[in-house]
Amino acid sequence: MDSFLLTSLALTLIAFTAIWLIHVPLKDAGLVDYYWGPGFAVIGWTGLMLGAEASPVKLLLLAAISIWSVRLAGQLIMRHRLMAGEDARYARMRAEGGPHWWWQSLYKVFLPQAVILCIVATPVYALLDAPASAQLSLPGYIGLIAFVIGLLIEAIADWQLYRHRLQGKAGHQTLSSGLWAYSRHPNYFGEILLWFGLGLAAHDLSGVWWTFMGPVVLALVIRFVSLPLTERHLNASRTDYAPYAGRTPALIPLPRPGAFNAGPAE
Repeated sequence: MDSFLLTSLALTLIAFTAIWLIHVPLKDAGLVDYYWGPGFAVIGWTGLMLGAEASPVKLLLLAAISIWSVRLAGQLIMRHRLMAGEDARYARMRAEGGPHWWWQSLYKVFLPQAVILCIVATPVYALLDAPASAQLSLPGYIGLIAFVIGLLIEAIADWQLYRHRLQGKAGHQTLSSGLWAYSRHPNYFGEILLWFGLGLAAHDLSGVWWTFMGPVVLALVIRFVSLPLTERHLNASRTDYAPYAGRTPALIPLPRPGAFNAGPAE
């Protein structure tokens, strides 16, 4: 497993470096998001091809990871195509970085994401390391259910936001209906939930404690990096965001009076 960890890290670094090279002439760092989901599936299936023991339950979980990765990549590609240019977060970094940003972005955006991806992938590594005879018990099934629920929450939230963008409202009007009436970032919540579910299932099969390192790191990155960056951009670009933020939880969905009838933030 140690050799495969190094192999997967090398493959992931190469993949992100290649995406960086593609982005340089295009001046669009948003391309880096395309590989976030597929990168985990690549690690999983590569592990099997390099000799990890296979079993029906392992194949089931790897298929679940692949479904999530394809859905996420498709959603991010559609979102990116609807944007007028580079994602605002990366555009701000480019403006602040000046003429040297084109190469600074390699070690400030692309390679850090490669390393984070490999750390978050600990449930995938644990799954590959589990014996072929291992079967899911009650905790594992609970983890699988949590994965499915998280995937549904993320997919529904992303679809609602995509439909909002198609209506031409995303740049100036905050989405506050559907799942977005209960959480300002339900897609982030869904991703955290599904990764902890996968971690629980992988731990049930492998018994290794470090399988939860990835979900914990993912939750911390979302809470203290991704979420604050997104919040700063939304507060700066939308006049209706502050009132919406004042009445809606940041991450964990919670009901509030009139949420079922909530429309655009006012």
